[in-house]
Amino acid sequence: MPITMQDVERTLSQEPVEMAGGYTDRDSLLYAVAIGMGRNPMDAHELEYVCETLGDRVVPTAATVLSSTTEPAPIDPDHIMLKMNFALMLHGEQRLQIHNPLPPAAETLVSNRTTGVYDKGADKGALLTSETAVKLTDGSPLYTLGTTMFFRGDGGFGGTSDGAPVPHALPEREPDAVCEMPGRRDQAMIYALCGDRNPLHRDPGIAKQAGFDIPILHGLCSYGMACHAVLKTMLDYDQTRMKGFDVRFSAPVMPGETQVVEMWKDDNVISFRVRLKERDLICINNGKCTIS
Repeated sequence: MPITMQDVERTLSQEPVEMAGGYTDRDSLLYAVAIGMGRNPMDAHELEYVCETLGDRVVPTAATVLSSTTEPAPIDPDHIMLKMNFALMLHGEQRLQIHNPLPPAAETLVSNRTTGVYDKGADKGALLTSETAVKLTDGSPLYTLGTTMFFRGDGGFGGTSDGAPVPHALPEREPDAVCEMPGRRDQAMIYALCGDRNPLHRDPGIAKQAGFDIPILHGLCSYGMACHAVLKTMLDYDQTRMKGFDVRFSAPVMPGETQVVEMWKDDNVISFRVRLKERDLICINNGKCTIS
């Protein structure tokens, strides 16, 4: 059933429900390993992220896997996403605003809300933006995640495209720094243990049904690898300086491919994009890391 403007208005008017959440240091340590931290077991900087006896640093983009609630969120029978075609859905953009450095483990309060539904046209699809706010149980804000999902089959409902997120413009000069991040053939198997069990990333049969020769890497794993590269190359592994991390996904990545992160620094903004070395293809574009 096609979505309508009434569906959009009803969804946007809904108030978010705050629910209990939390994570342990196993979750934050596993995430660091899944995005490639600790491959050199003698690297003192990375050991602070993967060995609790040597440090308690947490990769900021771990926020994407640390936002689960202890109980399932109640299902709203009127929510617009129940009418949208997930078979034609793509993860378009990911945003992160960091209010305080992530602790290795925490009890949290989590709320989710839909922030926008944008009509690109009947033959162009629709964009849905959402926000997840996470704070500690004492009320201290921890981080806010923003997501843009592209539903290719749900445009033409009579809405507007005005107000949709605008991609960050990259500098036109040569990159100030470049960092190669080698992938692992089994990386999707490891990253799935962080919580995203979508079989598209591990099951060859399902990958073929989706049009891929082999299972593809999680986009949010590439997102984390880009954060790893920025921490390593531009911030001397000091995660407390990172205040925001936004990207636009532009192409799927195959496990084992080398992701080349190209970076530009201008004042408190590190712009970046990610190029696949083996195919000379941009997989993450319009990256913006805000720093202190």
